[in-house]
Amino acid sequence: MESLKAYEVLISVFVVLPVILLLYWLWTRRNIYKCDLSFIGYPIIGSLYKLRNVNSIISAVGHTLRYCKNGTACFWAGFFPVILTADPDIVSNVLRSQEFLNKAETIYYYMGVSLKGGLFTTPATEWVHNRRMINPCFSNNVLVSLFPIFNKAKNDLIERCDALVDNKNHNILNLLQTLTLSMTVETTMGKVMHKGKQESQDLISVFSFLMKYITVQALMSFFKLGFIFEFYSKLQQKRVEVWMFVDKLIQAKLNKCSNTDNNNNNTESRVLNTKNIDAVPSIRKEPKIFIDQAIKLYENQQFTWNDLISESVTIVAASFETTANAVYSTLVMLAMHPDIQQRLFEEILDVFPEKDFYIECDQLSQLSYLELVINETLRLAPSVPIIGRQAMKDTQIGVNLLPKGIQVFISIYHLHRRTDIWGPNADKFEPERFSVENYGEKQKNAYIPFSKGPRNCIGRRYAMFSMKVLLCGLLRNYKFKTDFKFEDLRCTHRVSLRYIVEPELRLCRRT
Repeated sequence: MESLKAYEVLISVFVVLPVILLLYWLWTRRNIYKCDLSFIGYPIIGSLYKLRNVNSIISAVGHTLRYCKNGTACFWAGFFPVILTADPDIVSNVLRSQEFLNKAETIYYYMGVSLKGGLFTTPATEWVHNRRMINPCFSNNVLVSLFPIFNKAKNDLIERCDALVDNKNHNILNLLQTLTLSMTVETTMGKVMHKGKQESQDLISVFSFLMKYITVQALMSFFKLGFIFEFYSKLQQKRVEVWMFVDKLIQAKLNKCSNTDNNNNNTESRVLNTKNIDAVPSIRKEPKIFIDQAIKLYENQQFTWNDLISESVTIVAASFETTANAVYSTLVMLAMHPDIQQRLFEEILDVFPEKDFYIECDQLSQLSYLELVINETLRLAPSVPIIGRQAMKDTQIGVNLLPKGIQVFISIYHLHRRTDIWGPNADKFEPERFSVENYGEKQKNAYIPFSKGPRNCIGRRYAMFSMKVLLCGLLRNYKFKTDFKFEDLRCTHRVSLRYIVEPELRLCRRT
């Protein structure tokens, strides 16, 4: 009889205790229910049930926002309270707030593990220091010094595309990724990745693998199950491959630096004795690459060795794929809109009448329509479609007091397509919407392809310069065509934006 009573008490504990803990857990997060926001979804699972697979992330977000007050939803996603928004006022306030400098834990934690930290994922306390240290590496003078490398990459890309002029459809994204990876590694790490070597392809494969599993781990992290993939040996191996690649580049650079003093005098005399130096753009300015500046910070004890590795990995990973995707998306949009492509070609032709040309930084200001085309492409296909921030303490955002720990997910993709901001044709490709006449304050507040506020993208100007140089070279030499329909484009989120079906392009040589 006593054993039966003990059994009943045990059963009661196992039944009642979880209920008590659940109620207490909800009570500690009661402030979220006071927000003047649409509260949707089911307990614990929130709106995650709308996800059919990883490719449906953007469509599920759109479905959730469609029925919410002013494009903002509040729900539980697993064990985390989440606000999902495409409201320009909330977005602007969150991104500008000093209390939202932390990245959202669920979607950035395992990215930080794979990249060893870095500006993209580190907590605010560490980020503030590292961002201040790295800012000079992206000054205008530094970026201008990189133009010889941008131009070399342009010429290399033109040469590679020449083999694709065969009236056949080609998926050129991998080609663009290979080229932008080489360009990024050279502009940031000083290493020339020679054409034809397998190294670039291998590294692209590793990064693609990591981005895929980072996305899956982020989804699993809502239920605190992301750690399961930490037992996957192949994932660990790919991370180590990236770290070792960067580590070797840094070690090689350190070894080279130790011999620099002995060679400086000879190098200077050779440059001084070179005739017609201005006729050779590639030696006009010595590129001021990121790793040189980062090594100085390390030697001055302003960076740790892990800072050196993590910031290098982050810059390479963030730069090459987003640049390649943005160039690819621009070519896809132009191939689907031949009249716009023709107008842009004529503008480029006016500035660069010869097929073989060197692009100076100040010449890019003459390409106003190219700026409109790129802006419109990044509106419809932002390189990073969803970003997240997390409150460091209770913070007033508009009329709402958002509690400490709340995660705010910002759908840049859907913010850029709001019809009340961008007009009834918000889903159409119309570069003119960024003209002086059409681009007002309302649109400026709702256009954030490189984020906004203190924690915006540090490489935004690097990206724009490199994209413009590559696009000028391609569009001056080739015409792009496709049979893929604009309305059939479907996007997904793999940290950066990807197309579920990547449109193939045909290249025709310009005469």
